Amino acid sequence: MKIDHILFPIDFSGPSLALNSEVEWLASHFNSRVTLLHVCEVPTSWYGGGEASLMTGEDFLAYIESEKQRLKEYALRLPEDRLQRVSAEGSAAGHIAKWAKERDVDLIVMGTHGYGPFRLLLLGSVTMKVLHDVECPVWTHPAPTEAKSDPMRGIASILCSLELSEEAVPLLRFTRDFAASFAATVQLVHCVPEAGSRVAKYFDSELHRSLKSLARQKIASLQHQAGTKFPVHITEDFIAEDIAELAAERHADLVIIGRGRAQNAFGTLRTHAAEIIRQAPCPVLSFSMEQGQRDSSRESQEVEAQAVS
Repeated sequence: MKIDHILFPIDFSGPSLALNSEVEWLASHFNSRVTLLHVCEVPTSWYGGGEASLMTGEDFLAYIESEKQRLKEYALRLPEDRLQRVSAEGSAAGHIAKWAKERDVDLIVMGTHGYGPFRLLLLGSVTMKVLHDVECPVWTHPAPTEAKSDPMRGIASILCSLELSEEAVPLLRFTRDFAASFAATVQLVHCVPEAGSRVAKYFDSELHRSLKSLARQKIASLQHQAGTKFPVHITEDFIAEDIAELAAERHADLVIIGRGRAQNAFGTLRTHAAEIIRQAPCPVLSFSMEQGQRDSSRESQEVEAQAVS
């Protein structure tokens, strides 16, 4: 797998600094170039809010210059010829998505910016918009508020959350290729929810066993199409909570999920994806199904071309 270009949006906060070691490690592993992107979001007062009189044009220009200087001094343990520092003004999510689309970004690394009890309730608005708008994989991590001194040591164990749809095959292939680049093991996790009430559980136990069996058969078929043979874990409760518990129990280094969009006019990020990112105890790598479908189509065309030749 090739990851030539990593986009690392930064805001100089503790959580942002805490991701430095992961960006350094990923860039070193894949020999990637890294773009540090800092977006100066214009303070509300600049638009004429209640404190508009407290900020002059000169104050704002001085603020922009100070942010550019901080970006210039931002340290990553990577060769300078593989680093690019970009400063922009306006919407952070908009600039991140635009840069990723126009500059052939292969991976975005960013924090969730949700901490303490609030991390279980919401993702940062910038992170949520980026996850919704970009098509490249996004590496998110609920980083601690203090910068980590220990570098990331590797990826040996991966969990992959799998839904039973046509989108599963591209996700399986992506997971296969990513895991192979680290010689990591992979376990698939799929949820077959159990009936909620005790009475329903008693009468529907046979049905539930049948659904689990059908799920395993479907997963086997999907893996055959993808060319994978990963072990499968079937969970019966809430997928996000179960993945978080399983990741902690098995000391997983990474969770991979599909970042599909609900099939409706609003195109919202799928609920399970957001919940998994909120609760995961380790980094989550979300794969865009739109990109996956294009990759799958291209792979099929290449196979057909080889067959013809």
